[in-house]
Amino acid sequence: MAAADVGWRVGELADLAGLTVRTLHHYDDIGLLRPERTPAGHRVYLREHVERLYRISVLRRFGTPLEEIGRALDEPGWAIDDALRQHLATLEDEVLRTERLLHRLSDVRAAPVEDGTSQAPDGGGVGDVGVCRRLLSVLEDTAVARTEPLRRIAVLVYDDLARAHEYLVRVFGLEPGPVRRDRAGTVVQAEVRTVDGLVMLHPVAPRWGLASPASLGAATGMLVITVQDVDAHHSGVLARGGTVTYAPTDQPYGVREYGATGPEGEPWSFWTPLAP
Repeated sequence: MAAADVGWRVGELADLAGLTVRTLHHYDDIGLLRPERTPAGHRVYLREHVERLYRISVLRRFGTPLEEIGRALDEPGWAIDDALRQHLATLEDEVLRTERLLHRLSDVRAAPVEDGTSQAPDGGGVGDVGVCRRLLSVLEDTAVARTEPLRRIAVLVYDDLARAHEYLVRVFGLEPGPVRRDRAGTVVQAEVRTVDGLVMLHPVAPRWGLASPASLGAATGMLVITVQDVDAHHSGVLARGGTVTYAPTDQPYGVREYGATGPEGEPWSFWTPLAP
């Protein structure tokens, strides 16, 4: 008789679900997923247990705590919107703390130590004590103050937002964000995204001194995007019809970089940090 006809033993279900037996035991111990028991005391999971495990796994993938999952599955009044809102707030705080720590550690690694010397590339040398002191001070507090600037949002001005959005997604490989239109169907704002943030596409606005590089014939700024493999990204941009201004080149400031022009002639740069 097939396992589905009589239920799954804990080891069978663990293999099917990609979990460990210990995880399923823990779910049982805390009352999150309690299977049937054979006369000999062995755990047996029926279809309804598998369906509940699926819902548990979905919520766990969102990072929902186990106690919150239990309420989600057992309390009729539980609302997923409230849980997601709370989880988003928690994740936002964790991301900000992680970014703060990343910046501080980068500063520690790059800055000269107290006696005016720099840390040796191999991690040794007379600067070790100074570096360790700064590391300890960095780790003391990564909290973000309520009045502290949190995130930067890049804003690029274009004559044709719809075309710019399509180009940046198709050619440069940025993730598409929302495209917002007015009642007449004209795109009035759009977004593209990288893993760590977003780029807002803004229409020309003479009132605020915002003009497209296409009309100016020049740009007053540019975006630099970090990618995992700059040579592969360069090849992809060329294959998708992009215009490259210079090929991937190892730069003296520690990156391998190439340049390209965007949909209205503005400069972009893509790079990958070189190995130390």
